[in-house]
Amino acid sequence: MSAHVQSVEEMRRIYRDLAVQWDEARDNPTLANKIFRRLHELGKEHRASAEGRAAIEGLFDDALAAVRLVAATDSLAWDSSQGIAVLKDIEQHNSSLFAVDAKWTLRSYRSGKLDLDW
Repeated sequence: MSAHVQSVEEMRRIYRDLAVQWDEARDNPTLANKIFRRLHELGKEHRASAEGRAAIEGLFDDALAAVRLVAATDSLAWDSSQGIAVLKDIEQHNSSLFAVDAKWTLRSYRSGKLDLDW
C-alpha cells in the first residue's frame, strides 16, 4: 500500500480493478496467476484495517461474479456469515467456473483447510 492514506472508495476501486483484470486474463493463465497473486496480497493488506474490510465488503453485490468471489473469499478471514452467503449465491446462481470456485472455497473453509494467508 502506498504511503498516503487511502479512502474506502479508493481502496475498493483498486481492489475491484485488479479483480476485473484477473477475470479478463482468464484465457492467459500466466497473466491471470500473476494478477491473482497481486490481488491476494492486496486483499491481505485490506483486511488488516476496518477501512480495507469495508472496501472489500462493498463489493459483495458487484455485477461481476469474479469480483464477488474474491471479495467473499477474502471476507472469510473476518466475517464468515457474509462471505458464506455471497459464495453460496455464486455457487447456486452462476453458470460459470466461478460457481465451481465458490463451491470448493466453501468446502475448504468448512473443513478448516482454507488457507487465506498464503
